[in-house]
Amino acid sequence: MPVIVVPRIPKRVSLLAIDVDGTLVNEDNRVLPETRAAVRRAHGEGLAVVLATGRRYRTTRQAMEELSLRLPVVCLGGALTKSSTGETLHSAPFTVGQVEHLLGLARSRGQALILQRDADGRGGPDFVVDASVSWNEPTRHYVDFGGDSGGQDTRPEDACRDDVLVVGAFGDHDDLRRLEAAITDTGDFATVLVESKRTPGWYLETIRGHVDKWAGIRRFAVESGVDPRAICAVGDAANDLPMIRGAAFGVAMGNADPVVKQAADWVTESNENNGVAALVERLLAVRDDG
Repeated sequence: MPVIVVPRIPKRVSLLAIDVDGTLVNEDNRVLPETRAAVRRAHGEGLAVVLATGRRYRTTRQAMEELSLRLPVVCLGGALTKSSTGETLHSAPFTVGQVEHLLGLARSRGQALILQRDADGRGGPDFVVDASVSWNEPTRHYVDFGGDSGGQDTRPEDACRDDVLVVGAFGDHDDLRRLEAAITDTGDFATVLVESKRTPGWYLETIRGHVDKWAGIRRFAVESGVDPRAICAVGDAANDLPMIRGAAFGVAMGNADPVVKQAADWVTESNENNGVAALVERLLAVRDDG
């Protein structure tokens, strides 16, 4: 039987950043009972827990409800940070001109963009979909699933929106790859292209160039008096790479993309086998030994 070597965990991990989809929740979008108990135990024993996700705040709250905890959240890929009470601590919206530019790039390729907002902080819909072009099947599925939380507009740029935090697009991999190349050509934006977990097809996420989950987590830690060298982060997908590489102890889920596993200090169990619970057990054991 092979010997599994676990790297040395920092003695005083003070903050645990947990991705949601593919990490905290399983493929049925549920928090398994063992994982729920472990996160609640970590929180109760003084280990600060932050959710770090590409989700909107509204859908992140659903995961918190399953945990029966109110936690700080770095959401929308790092563009929005909320306190445990829901107060907006930081946001990094696009400029009006940037939104117009991105809409133009997508329209020229027949692609409808989804403009993600902070409805809790600003009112109105969580997201607005460009209705000036035909929607592909994944986009329509996303809109139908979002229900009343979303809106649509044939000229969203006319609203002079200064509250767009993430620009998303669903579709075919190759089509989105070409759109991604056009978006990143200026150097002003950061993108992640991933296979969608809840919507058929692929998802292209665009945020401002200085924004990612790790930047949001690190800012929150510093402002909360937590040493960034005492952070552990766990995730499964490409948009988790900055926090896994930046954290003192970066952990990949057993179901993570190969590139994420390669970047991690340790690989835990999968989201279907309580990988977060296994990590929490190790972190708390090290704290107890210290």
